[in-house]
Amino acid sequence: MATAKTKPASDAQLQARWLERVRSGQFSPAVLGVGTIKVFGKAGDAPVAVPRIESLAALDTLEADERWAVTYAEQVITEHQRQGRTIMGAAPGQATGVPVRTFDPSREYHLVLSQIRGG
Repeated sequence: MATAKTKPASDAQLQARWLERVRSGQFSPAVLGVGTIKVFGKAGDAPVAVPRIESLAALDTLEADERWAVTYAEQVITEHQRQGRTIMGAAPGQATGVPVRTFDPSREYHLVLSQIRGG
């Protein structure tokens, strides 16, 4: 007897599942909490909630929507870096941020700074 293949969830479905998980606080054991990516200089953009995990090595232990959220966070950071924007990262308890080159899932905050152009 053949079993029906399940269709992979779409990005929209994974995003909805992730947002519900953030709302409910029900995470996989490897998720330490919720981190935030804040993009400065973009009016109306809501902060992006991302799972905080020890390292990308824990990615395989996450649910599909949590993995989607990590991948989305990497894409947000990469796109803004391509635009020449500085990314600062801060870990829990850290008073100041430090420049980061890639998405670090252990950081509580990633701040995408505004580009300042001389005039």
